[in-house]
Amino acid sequence: MLITLNGSATPAGSGLTTRDESVEPRPETVRVDQGRRRDAGVAATETLRKRADVLPVHVTRYRSSSSPPVWSRRSVLGLLRALPLGSVGGLPGLRVNQLAPAGRRGTFDLAIDARIREIIHRPAFQGSRWGMKFSSLSTGEDLYSMNTEQLFVAGSSFKIFPAGTAFSTLGGGHRFRTRVYRTGPVVRGVLKGDLVLVAGGDLLLGGRIQRDGTLSLPDPDHTYNAKPLAGDPLRTLRGLAGQVRAREIRRIEGGVLVDSSLFRQGLEDIFSDGIKAAVSPMMVNDNVVDVSVRPGARVGAPGLVRLSPDVGYVQIANEVTTIAADGVAAARRLTFTDDVANPDGTRQVRLAGDVILGGQERFISYHVPEPTRFAEFAFTVALEDAGIGVDAAAGRDRPMAYDTTRDLVAQHISPPLSEEVKVMLKVSSNVHTVCFPYLVGAIAGEDARKAKQRGEEFQSRLFQQAGLDPHPPGASDVRYTPDFFLGFLRHMARQRYFRHFYRALPIMGKDGTLADIQVDSPAAGHVYAKTGTAGTTSPDTGEPLIAKALAGYIELPDGSWTAFAAFMEQQATSPDLLTAAGQALGEIATAVYEETSQS
Repeated sequence: MLITLNGSATPAGSGLTTRDESVEPRPETVRVDQGRRRDAGVAATETLRKRADVLPVHVTRYRSSSSPPVWSRRSVLGLLRALPLGSVGGLPGLRVNQLAPAGRRGTFDLAIDARIREIIHRPAFQGSRWGMKFSSLSTGEDLYSMNTEQLFVAGSSFKIFPAGTAFSTLGGGHRFRTRVYRTGPVVRGVLKGDLVLVAGGDLLLGGRIQRDGTLSLPDPDHTYNAKPLAGDPLRTLRGLAGQVRAREIRRIEGGVLVDSSLFRQGLEDIFSDGIKAAVSPMMVNDNVVDVSVRPGARVGAPGLVRLSPDVGYVQIANEVTTIAADGVAAARRLTFTDDVANPDGTRQVRLAGDVILGGQERFISYHVPEPTRFAEFAFTVALEDAGIGVDAAAGRDRPMAYDTTRDLVAQHISPPLSEEVKVMLKVSSNVHTVCFPYLVGAIAGEDARKAKQRGEEFQSRLFQQAGLDPHPPGASDVRYTPDFFLGFLRHMARQRYFRHFYRALPIMGKDGTLADIQVDSPAAGHVYAKTGTAGTTSPDTGEPLIAKALAGYIELPDGSWTAFAAFMEQQATSPDLLTAAGQALGEIATAVYEETSQS
């Protein structure tokens, strides 16, 4: 059972579909004043670039300097809100899908074709371009395909690639070890030396691990300027501090130090306004200080600021103002400025913006620029809370003595890798995503100096093992074909860790970024797939585009599996478009689930 709906191949990054003269003409496009639309798009893009709470699709190192910028879901929401709602109609240079005759069709073919056509031809998707492929893993048969060789912006759906690389090199059962050593003897409860916390690459040091052992995975995640995690952000460090106390250590004469030599710290541009995020093998609370701001008691009063964890690492100069409810349209967003380092290793930063009198609490994430220093402060607080005296300044400004004899005092063993990747996959954390190439390169590649490069080489090798181009055209712009995704997903399904891999993906109607998609669908709970949301601009017109993606697996009632990848791109027209497109991709997966189950 094969349906192929391919137009002519589109040049990489062109945003065009070539018209197939064998099909009926495209419906007439509603004409809108192009100058006004273009001005709106430019204004929206400028607004987007000034926002501190939006992140690009993943890592800008994958994007060439000549390519249009690519933004993620939060960025696109800002862009859509900035557009006039009247900006609808076809997008110049982006044609409605031209559906070629499919040839032989059975009952299944006609049914699935009709259902998918009905979805993608809805008025809300006028001017959109779609590409997708569904393939049976048991028979190898392609069930449905459309524009499978054309490039589409993948958004965060690309994150299955670093996740798959981590599974293939480290194994789903790999656990990261965070150890604490002493460098001197313990005499009558006094450590005559340093206490050294050694980073092992665990990305879950904090309050994400709940008391029942499961992970806290809210969507949106707290790293996206959202509500802090419910757990104690110092929980893991408190556990280590308790082990230190159990070794009869009551005071530390030396310093509390952090050894992050697993790999050389990197700096990744994961924010659309150019803010850099430090990548380190030491990660406490996702290397974020959660800042919550509530309105004051009256108009003009300063906002009430609270930090979590508040370990003395960063001092915030509060310039947030409480304003009246009728000023909400002109309210300033929360923004950090003038972030400077103090001689003692602390940071000083200004926080400006507005909160509405009587309004809800607002949140902003402060991404720590020096994770090693942050962890030193955090571990010192955990030790002091455990009743262990620490000279906070001791050793802070002297270099780490790596050749010093060390004795193990405490150890924390992480959940398996199959759990660690869920933060990247289920809630689409960019903060975690940028870490995985480094971890793979440092641990599997045993290269601390060029960890990121080695990690990327492992990913290319995995592509080769899957029979794919190790350096696929378009990847530098975060663009892939449905064919490429299907080749990768098929390869992953043949691996011994497949069960852990697909379970780490969002589950439609149940959790992660798919929790609110097709909740009442018969396919809810049976679609395991990574979502992708991105915004960019048309290379031809400069107008804003949005892109949605969904790629993963469908588990059928008979126990067989279907792999799939589906993409859409369309001119940004209204804030409701992202929601509609996300639900539409879920509907398409549901249609394939239902029709395949009945065939």
